[in-house]
Amino acid sequence: MYKIVMDKMCGCAKKDETLHEKWLNKSFKTKEEAEIEALRLANHANANWCKKHRFYAYEEGDEIRISVEMSCPKEI
Repeated sequence: MYKIVMDKMCGCAKKDETLHEKWLNKSFKTKEEAEIEALRLANHANANWCKKHRFYAYEEGDEIRISVEMSCPKEI
């Protein structure tokens, strides 16, 4: 079983009511399924949250981790 884990929870992540229900409190049967959902989570975070951070997914053992780049340059 695979899980999605968030390395750090920024304020936007803490406010997102669907985050735990939709991604973090679930186990996935295959690595591929967990990777797809982790990428969906990272894309959701990048598109819908404050845009002060960037989120990306990477594999670590039986976990797909979501990491956050805390300070991002503003887009020009």
